[in-house]
Amino acid sequence: MTLDGNYTIDMPEYYKPLPDLRMSLERIGLDPDDDFSPSKENLQKIMLSYIMSVPYETLDSCDYKRFVDFAPEQLFEKFVLYRRGGYCYETNGFFMSILLGLGYDCFALSGRLLFGNPVYRPMSHRTTVVNIGDKRYLCDVGYGAGCAEGPVDIDEPGIQQILDYRFSIRHHDDAEFGDITLVKHAADGTESDFYTVYLKPHTLLEFVFPNECAQKSDRRVVRLRTETGSIIVDGTIFRRKVGGEVFEEEITSYPQFYKILTEEFKMIVPRYSFSTTWPRELAWG
Repeated sequence: MTLDGNYTIDMPEYYKPLPDLRMSLERIGLDPDDDFSPSKENLQKIMLSYIMSVPYETLDSCDYKRFVDFAPEQLFEKFVLYRRGGYCYETNGFFMSILLGLGYDCFALSGRLLFGNPVYRPMSHRTTVVNIGDKRYLCDVGYGAGCAEGPVDIDEPGIQQILDYRFSIRHHDDAEFGDITLVKHAADGTESDFYTVYLKPHTLLEFVFPNECAQKSDRRVVRLRTETGSIIVDGTIFRRKVGGEVFEEEITSYPQFYKILTEEFKMIVPRYSFSTTWPRELAWG
């Protein structure tokens, strides 16, 4: 890939389009023959359908000991052919590839996760900004449930209702640790800083090394938004949220976990885990 007269881009596989846009749209629950041309309404529709179809999950690092690659061809195989999900570098990467295929003007950003903690951390998150007309929208499908489930207007000064959640954007003058902070507002009036990001577009190459660090986590999480709430695997607990009720089930063996992944999350996964969570005799084979 030629950048200018002097340079080409290393690792050009990260800049390739998805192998099949129609199959990718079907994977996220959309009819590829519908109109998804750039608009805020269509962007909202794409985001909601995406987070209800593609889970946030860390199984490759926790259970399968596989290297995670966010190049579009690798994401297509994992997300579409095996109906899997991934963490932010993967899910927001697949999402942005779909948007680019549909003709959206968008770019990737790097952010610092805060989750309400008053401590600035190293950059470890990937998200997306989408430009539609003179509007800029922060779009994040990297959590499966709990984050803003629709586009957040970056330049809107007040609190924005995004489906079940309320968010606002705080702008910073010094920009030492980020240009803006995404703030989450609870129903009781309290607020917490979700993450901070710089608004300067990042090349996809900037995520290669942070991605290698991110996949060293041994925390097992699988999380998916549903029409009635969410389904979540947190370590060895399977949790189903329906409205205001929460139902929990302890996972005591890999065959039980395999059944949850294939029946609840509809994934195609190996019948064997390298995790030491369960005794080896309770795994397959």
